Amino acid sequence: MEDSLKLQQSSIFQNKSFVLLLMGQIVSNLGNAVHSVAVAWFIMNTVGEGRSGTYMAIFGAIVLIPYIICSPFSGVCVDRMSRKNIIVGTDVIRGILLLSLGVLVYNNIYPIISLFSITFLSAFFGTFFNPAVDASIPNIVEVKDLTKANSINAISRQLTWIIGGAISGFLYYKLGIVGIFMVNGISFILSGISETFINLPHVKKKGNVKSSFWEDFKGGVKFVRNQKTILKIMIFSLFLNFFFNPVLQIVFPKTIKFTLEMGAKEYGILQSIFPVGALLGMVALSVFSKFSSHRLIQWALLGQALTLIGFGIPVIPVILNKVGNLNTFFLYCILTMLLMICNSLICIPLFTALQKRVPDEFRGRFFALLNTVSQGIVPVGLGVYGVLSDVLLPATIFIVTGVIALLLGVWIIVLPELKTFFN
Repeated sequence: MEDSLKLQQSSIFQNKSFVLLLMGQIVSNLGNAVHSVAVAWFIMNTVGEGRSGTYMAIFGAIVLIPYIICSPFSGVCVDRMSRKNIIVGTDVIRGILLLSLGVLVYNNIYPIISLFSITFLSAFFGTFFNPAVDASIPNIVEVKDLTKANSINAISRQLTWIIGGAISGFLYYKLGIVGIFMVNGISFILSGISETFINLPHVKKKGNVKSSFWEDFKGGVKFVRNQKTILKIMIFSLFLNFFFNPVLQIVFPKTIKFTLEMGAKEYGILQSIFPVGALLGMVALSVFSKFSSHRLIQWALLGQALTLIGFGIPVIPVILNKVGNLNTFFLYCILTMLLMICNSLICIPLFTALQKRVPDEFRGRFFALLNTVSQGIVPVGLGVYGVLSDVLLPATIFIVTGVIALLLGVWIIVLPELKTFFN
């Protein structure tokens, strides 16, 4: 059955289903790129510097809580239901929700509460979309093209973030936050329409097809529990995300706006540099393909931690006074690129290895559980960093976080079983 779902073309771009899935994600991700910058600036402008860290932490937690609570169960749905229907349906529903948010904010109907409420609902449906896409790619491309498909998919995401980040500041000032919500809502609906043409038949379960939902859930947990190396990778992701994600979601934008005294346009430029660095990391991944994935991940983990420390040094008050805000901004552009180069060298080899090792009947549940574990601690981190960012200097937060990330990187590097994981 699985082989019959994979198209035998000489070029992956002749694979209609893959191209349609790719194009659908490009449209929706472009809207998301613009949306992410706009929401951060909207919150900071609405509540001010003294409370922005706390409110941004609340917003970040609202985005993640549905993933944490629902992802394990949505993964079961992905393995039991039509993945195509899930992909199309959740995109359309999220588009309608965002259009509704635009109407509410335009009429000034509790704008912050409306933002938080609809964001929660949109994130809930996103818990079904993401594992469905991750589980579907191996069903529509050949095994030999899987790494290539993942790379192209990742490149497309980065390109949309480059474009979206670059134009987000301009659009924020020209269209306003309401216009941004409307654009993002339309992009989701267009994405859903394009995905209706994907050839992705439902993959029948192996074994007892009448097993209960709860039995399927327990089966997914049991599978993960028996994978010792994967469990250690999950633990590493849990702790790293506690420190890493809140820094980028809260401390980074606050530093740009309040410490460097830059605007939404400059923040949008930095946001567009993130995917540029990711693209360069993908290029580096192909250039250094002769090296083992384990070796590349080793160096990338260390580089990622040192780059975080680098964000803190130039904003130490004494150094910032000598270097200047504009020069520090240019330095941040370089550091941002380096950070994402390292991130690509970590994520793509690891993600591909996981896709290859997890059987199709467990894949949806596995990626849902992986998402839950890796993101589960982030709301706590957002709460901690939201409060800390309102009372501590950003330099202190960046440097301490970088040191902790360095220690975590050293721990995962010395695991002997990680080397054989990529064979």
